[in-house]
Amino acid sequence: MKHLHQLKTTLLWIVFALLFTGTASAQLNVASNPNATALATKLVGPGVTITNATLDCAAGAAGTFSTGAVNEVGISTGVLLTSGNVSIAAGANNDEGATIENGHPGNSILGALIPGYETYDACMLEFDLEAIGNKVSFNYVFASEEYEEWYCSAYNDVFGFFVSGPIPGPATYTNKNIAIVPESANVPVSINNVGPGTCAGISNTFWYVNMSGATTVQYDGKTKKMTASVDLVPCKTYRFKLGVADAGDRRLDSGIFLEEGSFVSSPPVINCAANITKNSEPGKCSAVATYSPTVSADCPVTATCTPASGATFPVGTTIVTCKATDQLGNTATCTFTVTIEDKEKPVITCPAQVTVSCETPTTPGAVGFATATDNCGLNPFTHVDATSPGSCTHEYTISRTWTAHDVHGNTSSCVHVIKVQDKKPPAITCPVNITVTCDTTVAATGMATAVDNCDPTLDFSRFDTHANGDCDWFCIVERTFEAKDDCRNTSTCIQIITKNTAPLIETALPVTVGMSNSFVNVPPGRADCVIEWLPHTGTIPKGLGFKKITADASCDLLTNPTDPSGKIINPLFGEALKLSIFVKLKPSLGTKKLTEFASCDILKEVTHYLAPDPDVNELLRVANGALGNISNQPHMYELLEALECINGPLDPCNL
Repeated sequence: MKHLHQLKTTLLWIVFALLFTGTASAQLNVASNPNATALATKLVGPGVTITNATLDCAAGAAGTFSTGAVNEVGISTGVLLTSGNVSIAAGANNDEGATIENGHPGNSILGALIPGYETYDACMLEFDLEAIGNKVSFNYVFASEEYEEWYCSAYNDVFGFFVSGPIPGPATYTNKNIAIVPESANVPVSINNVGPGTCAGISNTFWYVNMSGATTVQYDGKTKKMTASVDLVPCKTYRFKLGVADAGDRRLDSGIFLEEGSFVSSPPVINCAANITKNSEPGKCSAVATYSPTVSADCPVTATCTPASGATFPVGTTIVTCKATDQLGNTATCTFTVTIEDKEKPVITCPAQVTVSCETPTTPGAVGFATATDNCGLNPFTHVDATSPGSCTHEYTISRTWTAHDVHGNTSSCVHVIKVQDKKPPAITCPVNITVTCDTTVAATGMATAVDNCDPTLDFSRFDTHANGDCDWFCIVERTFEAKDDCRNTSTCIQIITKNTAPLIETALPVTVGMSNSFVNVPPGRADCVIEWLPHTGTIPKGLGFKKITADASCDLLTNPTDPSGKIINPLFGEALKLSIFVKLKPSLGTKKLTEFASCDILKEVTHYLAPDPDVNELLRVANGALGNISNQPHMYELLEALECINGPLDPCNL
């Protein structure tokens, strides 16, 4: 009955395969692919290189698969090898005998796994593999329509994963099957070895999954996802053969789902140096850093770092990336940082100490800026002034502290000493030389002016020196002005003031001294003669001696003696001339009673000749009479004393 059912079913599936190979269900997509390289490459994961792939399968027996939202396979994507056609795998589990007899021969190494069984419809994918590590592993699921009706029967569909190549040590693998039930003693995975119960004393029900009621997978049963692994010599070449076949007959297909990218081996491991922090090299804004990553790998590797060890790193933090590449092109990377810190202070130089006058600016633009150099670069300078006083207001010392700041916050300072002094005297200007009649005060003759380089308020003083004359009638005054600043710098100038009362005297002329045939007449226009004659220089009073004199341009007194400078020698004549001028200048003086001059003691030798209750005019009358008498009168000295007492406090400018 199985054979008649087989024939009918086979014909149906042949038609189905011809019409629908490459189709997909809603949740399991399958597509046939006869390209061995494409299929082998799809299996490659990290650390593995596959070459020289071949495929020995019937048309449509090999391809790829992917699951949808419902994953009843246990693997999402990968390669599917079948003993029939990949299209059978997709669809609901609604046929207990889904099969396609594709007419492909069996495989001897698969048959060797189940002695006594002949294999049919084999599908084998072979390739060379090199692994970077000392082990390679991959994931798979075995599924079959033989489950569960033909479990533990003569129809024991089989598959295997065979490895040939050097065993770690002196031996080699020769078609070693690594499709082994996990945690078993080399029990190959097959229908009778993994199923719903115990078969020939073998029970692996843990790994079996009944697919009854599956909506996306046609196979009646399958294994859980298993992992095959094998120890290798790193970077050596191994031949892998992955295959599946019907056993006992060509009926009821089986398939191997191989997980995409699951052929993996350990890539190289690279460990970077610890983060490096160091100071910049003297005078540089950088430093050289050396380092060496640690690499662990089973294959020879080349390790490179960017930047390379021994490179020059700028101040700041630089990320270094190190990469290990093995001879198969597998890589591993790590990173660390190199931080270069700028701890170097700027080198600063202040201007030399300078001494400036107080009117000179002391700004940096006038007295100088500090200079600096730095290994990385400078920010603007700053400065702070501290002032200490000197011996006077405008003398002091500035201690200017300059600070250089580099771009990384390091600073250096120096002090520029600026001494400010006031050694310049004021510039003084005297009033112009002047001739005055009477008033020699500053208000009349002018005040000196002065300016100072620093002191806006100067101390002025002055003093007079009489160059000649008694300054009642004529004198030359040298007025010295002095200007002094706060620092005791002094300047002087001299103004020449000529006091000449001639214009005032001129208003009193004419004046006659003496009487009768002995007189001196000073007519208008001869005030200069009075200036020349006065003051008198003699001490012995005398008469004028019978000589009528009217002063002319020569101011000659003829027989009346004068000293070499032209001054009157006769004191009585001189005092009488003065009092006569005073009375002419101030007539009320003439009528002033002698008794009003309390300080003057007019002796009886004089009063004997005076009228009762005499006044100044009366005293002048007696004096002129004495001067006009040819013989010296006995009261000449007493008369002289009286005139001198009256004249004593008087001067022509202050009557």
